[in-house]
Amino acid sequence: MHAQAIEPALSIVTNIDLALATGNMHRIRRLHITINYLYDPYPGLFHIHAYLHNVSCHWQRVHTLELAVRGNHALTRTQPIGSIEQYGQIVHTTRALAQLVPHVKDLRLGGLCPSTLAHVVYATVVREHGVRIKRLRSNYALLECNDIALDSLTHLDVGFGSVRECQIPSILATTLVSLSLSSIPLDFEWLPFADPNNPIISFSSLRALSVSYRSVRHNESLLMPARPCTLRFPMIEYLHVMAPSTWYPIIACSEFPLKTRNMHIDGAIALIQQLNIEQLPRIGHLSLNLICDDSHDMNTALDAISDICRRASHTSTVRLEVFNTSDITVTSTCSFITEVDIKAPVAARTVLAIIRTMPKLVRLELAGILCSPQHPIFPLTLPTISHIRTLSIIQHACEPARLHHSNNNYSQDSCVAFVQFLLLHLPHLSVLNTRQISDIPIRTFVRMQVLEYPRFANIELNLK
Repeated sequence: MHAQAIEPALSIVTNIDLALATGNMHRIRRLHITINYLYDPYPGLFHIHAYLHNVSCHWQRVHTLELAVRGNHALTRTQPIGSIEQYGQIVHTTRALAQLVPHVKDLRLGGLCPSTLAHVVYATVVREHGVRIKRLRSNYALLECNDIALDSLTHLDVGFGSVRECQIPSILATTLVSLSLSSIPLDFEWLPFADPNNPIISFSSLRALSVSYRSVRHNESLLMPARPCTLRFPMIEYLHVMAPSTWYPIIACSEFPLKTRNMHIDGAIALIQQLNIEQLPRIGHLSLNLICDDSHDMNTALDAISDICRRASHTSTVRLEVFNTSDITVTSTCSFITEVDIKAPVAARTVLAIIRTMPKLVRLELAGILCSPQHPIFPLTLPTISHIRTLSIIQHACEPARLHHSNNNYSQDSCVAFVQFLLLHLPHLSVLNTRQISDIPIRTFVRMQVLEYPRFANIELNLK
């Protein structure tokens, strides 16, 4: 069921009337409340409570409560904290609203641009349902909740955004089955999960863990928690780590079992290069999404990827995004990479080297090809059978002119010829995407060669 209060007219939009008219109130298991406000969430909160109370005194069968308090960013950013009286009104009304749904076990908190008063609403709801809830999901840090204990919680999902105070209630680490923390700082304190008398935090029942660190400035890249502790995950089956910096504490400060079922890592290639591979568990299923730039040698990066992939029984998606602006030299073979996205124009010979050294590649995205008019000739065949299914060459509109005046390393005719060459020698190609490359010669080539190469008829051409 959905109920929404909207300022300034404080109209209520809901589908509860339909449930009443059809006699289905007893079937309601989930209640979704949205409060849109400009300055103060209290009027909307008051009207929602009054409406729900008049409809049914107790929503006994509701187990899932979704609450979204949405403010105006320009106004909530400068909004004053509010008077003690205003604070008390919000606490009192929120508590009364929460008591209408006494059996909530799944609490989901969302919204946009919450003000201080909106955080009071969230904290009050958490306080009212804290003893019972099994699942808690919040798009924001749970401010004013650090004195609340959620001893029955099994699933926690919190996104902290950009706030410095990464507060959450006190939680028993031993009861959690799933934990997701998004946008935490590198020096995140794990104190809400800690026993004050024990430096080791054991998540003895945890099966799934997802941790993403927020972007940091250079001088913050080696931040450490003020009170470091050891984290133990003896039962972990799924691990997802995302870190834009050069290291991630969740790996460095944790103890894992000998084996884990799934692992997904997002971040800079330096994370893999600096990682103690032996510290990781043996992995059943591994996926990677890594970034490489001018500060990393491409071949060293490929070797590091191969090292971690060898710890896995199976690898699915291994994606590499390359931001190198200098010419790339690829000599190391990596038979694990499935997707490559190069964000700068590269030489045709580099494209061939990538195809040759990455035999499992199924998707290749290029920000342009450098084909010199002095050297437009390509090899007769590729040295390996490629499994590439999707090829994208998205040349920026300004690139041809810029490249043409830079050492004569761009030729539209040579570029078209190279695309035609790839069409002939990528037997599994099913999608070709190009931009700012002459499309008529490519379409004509495909049409004229379709009798000799029947597979051309099945290639999806997206040429702009």
